[in-house]
Amino acid sequence: MTEVGRALRAARTAAGISLQGMAARTNYSKPYLGQLETGVRAVRAEHVAAYESALATPLGHLRDRLAAESVSTVPADDLPAQLTPLLLPPVPRAHGARDGFPGRELDAAEQLARWARARQWDDGAGPRRAVTAWLTTNLPRLHRLSPGRASARALLAGAELADIAAAMSWDVEDNGAARRYVTAAARLAHAAGDTLLTAAVLSGATWQCLDSGRPAEGLEVAQLAQYLARRTATPRLRATLAELEACAYGILGERAAFQRAIVVAAECRAEATSAGGGPTTADASLAAAATSVVLGPRRDWPGPGRQSELLGPSYRHLAATRPDLVRTAFTDVRAPVPDGFITPSMALISAARLQLMLGEPEQAAAQIGLATSLCGAQVAGRTAARLCDFRHESAEFAAVPAVREACTAITELIAQR
Repeated sequence: MTEVGRALRAARTAAGISLQGMAARTNYSKPYLGQLETGVRAVRAEHVAAYESALATPLGHLRDRLAAESVSTVPADDLPAQLTPLLLPPVPRAHGARDGFPGRELDAAEQLARWARARQWDDGAGPRRAVTAWLTTNLPRLHRLSPGRASARALLAGAELADIAAAMSWDVEDNGAARRYVTAAARLAHAAGDTLLTAAVLSGATWQCLDSGRPAEGLEVAQLAQYLARRTATPRLRATLAELEACAYGILGERAAFQRAIVVAAECRAEATSAGGGPTTADASLAAAATSVVLGPRRDWPGPGRQSELLGPSYRHLAATRPDLVRTAFTDVRAPVPDGFITPSMALISAARLQLMLGEPEQAAAQIGLATSLCGAQVAGRTAARLCDFRHESAEFAAVPAVREACTAITELIAQR
């Protein structure tokens, strides 16, 4: 997406408009626009449209280029088909031994994974570039390794780095890269014989499918993860996969299955709360997936002004038939996320966007009111972008006074930047 970003910058500078001036004209923050223009964040069609409107200049050639780039970066096959090999035992390779990793390289890879995990939600591109550069160099070597105990350490290091790269790519809306990396992570973890990490990686892949409007694929991936980890899954992993499965059923309108999955998720979450044990690599992957649910895009799922078509009917049916489960369904059962990544205002914005999906606009507006009061006069970056997303997604509820007030507050807050 770098060429489109450079073209946007060229069009802006040719018009004599600064980044700050463009931010005021588009309602995107200055840092967000800078990330679009430098290639840190993937450019979408609505970004090009915002530049067109602000510059009063047609940029149709950029939309065409964006569409061509999107087609070239997204794999032709669907994700479940790419993950089908996980159902079979890994195939040994005849020359794996000669492609091994020296101990010092593995130490460095594991250190990079720890460093990147701690920084994967930063707005800067440094961690993502470091991880993707390592993967570009080493994925071919990893694929040549023979599965088994001798190469497990290298395969697991590669799986974790690919999992981190998938989450970071998804965060900047580079969906094609996210899909490629999550597939690589699952295959490497599978080759290493770690079913827990494989299933945890697939929880992130499930969310990618759901968040891009492919619930049937998401359901397949979640069920594949449940099958692979059927003997080893922890309560936390089972709860996460059941929640994602319920989300898929809710979107597909399968109410009975939605309700069953919510019951299972609630039982597993209660068991996870009482279970002990230290954190694992699989837990770190689950936490990253949960964080991406809070921080991720979801703005066009399935489109502006149609958010209540998602979980709303299934959730309201659940409320009518099992009120004891209402608080559990998609509210209090999320996997814990790492401290420091999500501010209180971001958590409230995420909750508000979820309420739109559940068809509860008044509750959504109340959450946004709390979020904007916490933001004060300083709002930028991801927080500003997610507030703009709420305003975009709440279009169908524009007649609700509380929603209108919330959107007005967002507009005024963004204008103060």
